[in-house]
Amino acid sequence: MARVGENWPLVSVIIPCRNEVRFIASCLQSVLDNGFPLDRLEILVLDGMSDDGTRELVRNYAAQHSFIRLVDNPDRVTPYALNLGIRLAKGDIIMRLDAHTVCARDYITHCVGVLLNYGADDVGGTLRITPRDNTIAGRSIVKALTQKFGVGNLKYRFARPNEPQLVDTVAFFCCRRELFNRIGLFNERLTRIQDMEFKRRLALAGGKIMLAPGAFADYQARSDYVSFWRH
Repeated sequence: MARVGENWPLVSVIIPCRNEVRFIASCLQSVLDNGFPLDRLEILVLDGMSDDGTRELVRNYAAQHSFIRLVDNPDRVTPYALNLGIRLAKGDIIMRLDAHTVCARDYITHCVGVLLNYGADDVGGTLRITPRDNTIAGRSIVKALTQKFGVGNLKYRFARPNEPQLVDTVAFFCCRRELFNRIGLFNERLTRIQDMEFKRRLALAGGKIMLAPGAFADYQARSDYVSFWRH
């Protein structure tokens, strides 16, 4: 597998968000501290016109790092943000993260390495689910999201493979730009299940989805039942 410093392609990280002032700084910092060469990174934050201070935080990061860019998403829904980010991205490889995700070190390296070396079409890592709030409801939701009984065959919620593993789906995506030319962008009419629909199209096209060993990210799940069920 390729090592840091060995002619990495440009990677565009796209992060859709809206009103994520509590989480966006940790997400961005985890990407900056990931160990991937910063001169081979581009970070696009697609913001749904936040009004809670998120935009100011992102602007502060962008002022310090020229490869971070705040992009307006006036439509304010995720599939529009994803498609906007894909269209604007300059990288040969495009990776999605959520604003309330914190990547463990080398997450990017592991995912990109599997994509380049194993013939994968889409790659992701294992999500370590944590509650946004340490409440009974928050802990119960995390329990449901991390048990096989609750999530079925979603291996990215619990598997820790030693080798790249073929799976049905992964969280987010890490793929080559040309994949979107092949199977299309995200369905902008689907505000909730656009990820599932995209992965289904990829599977029907014979796409190879892989879980990258050693790639971990901490994902802070909703901690109240109303927003959890709505999501």
